[in-house]
Amino acid sequence: MKRGEWFQMKYEHKNTFIHCLSPEIKIAYSIAVSILIVILNSPRELFLLAAAVLLVLFLAGPGFGRIRLLFFAVAAVVLSTFASQAVFYSFEPKTAVFTLVPDDFPVVGRFTGGIYMYREGMIYGLVQSLRLIAALTMAVTVVISTHPAHMVEALVRLRFSRSFSFVITMSIRFLPFMFEQSKRIVLALRMRGIKTRSINGAFRMIRFIFIPLVVNSLRQAKIAAFAAETRGIALDKNSPDGRRKNSFFDFNTFELITISFFIILMYVSIVPFKMGLGRIPFFHTFFFSIPITCVLFIGIGLIPKPGIVFFMVCGHRLFIQIMLTGINPLWWPYALIEATSLELFFLLRGRFLDSYGAAFSAGVLRGSVVYLYFYLVSAPYIWHQFYAPWYIGIQTFWGAAGSAVGGMAGYRFGLLIRKTCARSGL
Repeated sequence: MKRGEWFQMKYEHKNTFIHCLSPEIKIAYSIAVSILIVILNSPRELFLLAAAVLLVLFLAGPGFGRIRLLFFAVAAVVLSTFASQAVFYSFEPKTAVFTLVPDDFPVVGRFTGGIYMYREGMIYGLVQSLRLIAALTMAVTVVISTHPAHMVEALVRLRFSRSFSFVITMSIRFLPFMFEQSKRIVLALRMRGIKTRSINGAFRMIRFIFIPLVVNSLRQAKIAAFAAETRGIALDKNSPDGRRKNSFFDFNTFELITISFFIILMYVSIVPFKMGLGRIPFFHTFFFSIPITCVLFIGIGLIPKPGIVFFMVCGHRLFIQIMLTGINPLWWPYALIEATSLELFFLLRGRFLDSYGAAFSAGVLRGSVVYLYFYLVSAPYIWHQFYAPWYIGIQTFWGAAGSAVGGMAGYRFGLLIRKTCARSGL
């Protein structure tokens, strides 16, 4: 797969039968497939489900580029699921067909009792691949046949919160602006002689790009909020100034647009994971956790209000589903658990991020909750994938460590951004 090709999974304007269906029907289709993925257990039933979902995809008339991208994604899903279940299969009976690490190998072998590839795990992995293929194909169908704006309008008609729908809408509109701002900043850095293609230059660019990008976006958010309020856009019918009175989610228009921008940053922060860091054995949770936790904690530091974690985490998950994966309610509890744990942490402290210690503790909490929920609840009960206890422990440790590092980095960046905003009069 070419670098950046995963961005191509977006809406295609066509006049097919699937394109003409209303977004509400596609949302219902996504929910139905998601439920069937969980309740079906027979290989024959799962194969028929995957075949039916593939048929619906071809009715949507995907282009060759989308088909090729889907082929690579399906191949990656099958291979990764096959390998992970072959190694970490925990049911009995199991027959070892290949030894990766013998039980008498120093440290690793004695800690794990040996690492083997099991025949039953290979078969089990191939069966579970059908679930992932059905989910992936369903997501591609919904994404390429539904314009994001139409999906947001459907969510509004389905009685989603006005302010939450506003955040998602602004997130979609912020996306091209943010990429355009990034290109301008990179061009300015290159004109100043900074080598952006070297490894050292890439790390320097993170600092030189990130702070100006955030500050410029905050300035743009302030202008957009003023324009929205000038045009009479009120997020609560009972509140003409755009505020939700006597509510846990008490944000003005500027804060909601700022949240939209940080949802986009959280979306962009998964790019390194998509570009190959996720393939690093045992350490992928560490690398994945750092950037997304960093962005999340910057947003919390800039808008320290109750409900900020809920809006950023749940908004990010819904935005990802609208743009990339299709509506899948089975993943909503994942976001709710993460948001609720951090909201309770800050509520019990009585303060938000006010020190490196608070950022470290909140990061460890986030990483532990997210990965324990995934490996102990989401993976076995939604995707029917089971992992060995020692593997769960290692991944949770690295996820908590990465979240702690990202949390402290986010606190540091938040301080720099606040100082820059103060100097620029924002």
